[in-house]
Amino acid sequence: MRSKIGIAGVAIAFAALSVPSRPLRSFERHGAAAGIEDEELAIRSRLAGVRLTPDESGYGEFLQAFRNKLPVEDYFAWQKDLKSVCATRQEAPREAIRALQTAIAKEGAHMQPLRLAYARYTLGQLWSSQANFEQSIREMEAAYRIALKAPASESFTSHMEEVLGINYLHRGAFADPAIDPAINSAQLFPSHPGALHTRRADAEKAVEYLKKCLQRDPSNTEMQWLLNVAYMTLGQYPSEVPQDFLIPPSVFASNEDLGRFLDVAPAAGVATYGNAGGVIVDDFDNDGLLDIVTSQLDDCAPLRFFHNNGDGTFTDRSREAGLAGQTGGLNLIQADYNNDGCVDILVLRGGWEFARRHSLLRNNCDGTFTDVTGQSGLLSGPVRASQSAVWADIDNDGYLDLFLANEHGGSQLFLNKGNGTFVDISHQAGIDQSAVSKAVVAGDYDNDGYPDFYVSNYNGLNYLYHNNRDRTFTEVAHQAGVTEPLFSFAAWFFDYDNDGWPDLFVTDYFLSVEQVARSYMGLPSKGETLKLYRNLGNGKFRDVTADVNLDRIFMPMGSNFGDIDNDGFLDIYLGNGNPSYASLLPNVLLHNQGGKRFTDITASSGTGALAKGHGVAFADLNNDGDQDLFVVMGGPQPGDRSPSRLFLNPGHHGNDWISVRLTGVKSNRGAIGARITATVMNQGRERRTIVRTVGSGGSFGASPLEQHIGLGKSAKIEKLEIWWPASRTRQSFDNVGVNQFLEIREFDNNYTQRKKRTFQFAGARRI
Repeated sequence: MRSKIGIAGVAIAFAALSVPSRPLRSFERHGAAAGIEDEELAIRSRLAGVRLTPDESGYGEFLQAFRNKLPVEDYFAWQKDLKSVCATRQEAPREAIRALQTAIAKEGAHMQPLRLAYARYTLGQLWSSQANFEQSIREMEAAYRIALKAPASESFTSHMEEVLGINYLHRGAFADPAIDPAINSAQLFPSHPGALHTRRADAEKAVEYLKKCLQRDPSNTEMQWLLNVAYMTLGQYPSEVPQDFLIPPSVFASNEDLGRFLDVAPAAGVATYGNAGGVIVDDFDNDGLLDIVTSQLDDCAPLRFFHNNGDGTFTDRSREAGLAGQTGGLNLIQADYNNDGCVDILVLRGGWEFARRHSLLRNNCDGTFTDVTGQSGLLSGPVRASQSAVWADIDNDGYLDLFLANEHGGSQLFLNKGNGTFVDISHQAGIDQSAVSKAVVAGDYDNDGYPDFYVSNYNGLNYLYHNNRDRTFTEVAHQAGVTEPLFSFAAWFFDYDNDGWPDLFVTDYFLSVEQVARSYMGLPSKGETLKLYRNLGNGKFRDVTADVNLDRIFMPMGSNFGDIDNDGFLDIYLGNGNPSYASLLPNVLLHNQGGKRFTDITASSGTGALAKGHGVAFADLNNDGDQDLFVVMGGPQPGDRSPSRLFLNPGHHGNDWISVRLTGVKSNRGAIGARITATVMNQGRERRTIVRTVGSGGSFGASPLEQHIGLGKSAKIEKLEIWWPASRTRQSFDNVGVNQFLEIREFDNNYTQRKKRTFQFAGARRI
């Protein structure tokens, strides 16, 4: 294959010879359904006066190298060949590094000092992206020394102090490949004195440079945040932090304590050390135990299939399952698309980068999977970059259809023909608007029995597609009042207040550590907050974000929801960060207090992992009646790997629960879209209803399709109702017992109680 340029990376080498005052991130605009001029004005207003976090990970430089290496002649074949994509990902940065080294060697002596400094900085970025921190910091230090001596270099010198502080901090605290429970504990936020850290000298150098930054600009809240994190990694927070720059512990304290979650991933055998990716937790072999499948953005990293052994450990059966050749994938979702009773996998690729093929992996019901993407018809149209999709039966014919939210080019809707194949009906369905789409979720927001779609877009208005019941959709986001945030990412429908109407949650993705820090500190901030839209039941939503205490700025990527204390109200876990090594932000656990407000319990729960958080799943992995948290961690580059986390729920909440597995007959076999309503009496409380819709949860990370429902204290289920949209039938069961696993088939008059083995995780201890 011939590349776009003769020597990949030369374009980077010579682009490096122009010096910016500060690296800036570009934002792409798209045409929204309403008011493009107003939309662009709103975007500019959001960004006005905001210090955006620079990409200090080399990811931007890597992407340019990748772009230079893309083939011209056989590009479409390349997109569908996973081995070729892997080879390009490996070769591109190596060639770019060699080209830039050659350019510096040949022309460095004749370059203006700042041009040479920036060239060496760029080379350092490329080394950093590839996890060679020795070479990276050597180049960064050289660039800094040149800048110190160069005239009119104050801006670049200041920037290099930030860069070096960030890189030393990253190398010192987050670049150790060891999977060690003590190190993992030290990387929780806020860290505690005495935590184990492996490279104190690096953390001390980070403190030195970050202090220089703050001496130059005491108002730089991003550097203040990182300085406090650096002292945490030294075990010296808060006592040694200079008083003028201290962020007091009270800022991070939880006002509620539901117990501390213990990370049992290392002992359980699922602490895979990798990059950003997705996760599915579900029962892939129908043995009553929940398994785990993970992916990575790295095009050379295979899917991992962890079989639950039922004794607190997992066995990696990736190769035996036939998944070793399935590489890459920023996200995963599951569904029984062919109604054979076994859960299948869809691998999504290309998010943030370049289009390459997705993979539909059919579960053969014998512990193996077969790639059926080509024969299914999902490769018949254009290949587009995507990291989000959702399964839904748009016409209630009993077969799951597929909506792909793409980043460039219109979204795609594939109609399931019922014979294992799909046909693209995107244009006639009216959903093929172009945007940088980051999420798509399904929900019947008007309770008419047909699923609707919400698409969140990055740098533009979001879309709400109302199902017209004839395989077409009408975009109604503006009328419904759900167009924002303008910088959106994860999203989902859920009934946060149990009133029977699906509400809508959308995360902001505002790339500014400064604004996140100011939000934590209670300082005036700009930008966008999370959004919670309450369904009013009349086709419209009301923004209740401030009412429920969610009007805060985070930087969420992978996120999901579940009920951590079995009180019957759904809680939220946010995986935070972006590719920059500066984005050292904790993941966040938000507890839903009776559908009235959300409380940040990150510190008390011990779930504030400080590496980047991606795929998130809530699941009762040991069948003890409490939902645990599995989180895929890490950034997009080899230099930002991190171990996955399995946070064991401490339990002891004293609340009852029930777990319901639905099996469709006329409806799709996995019952996606079916609604479960439990009418519950709790001691000393009024009768209430708890509502769940079958699905995998949020838009980045997939929880089991089997629905775990918290019931609260001393619960009595007076009635359990199942609404099946395809058959438009309702099942009703009276006086159902609590704390049990049920299976319910569509049309059956009785339910089946399922026996499941309960166990403790290896190395776990109750706190």
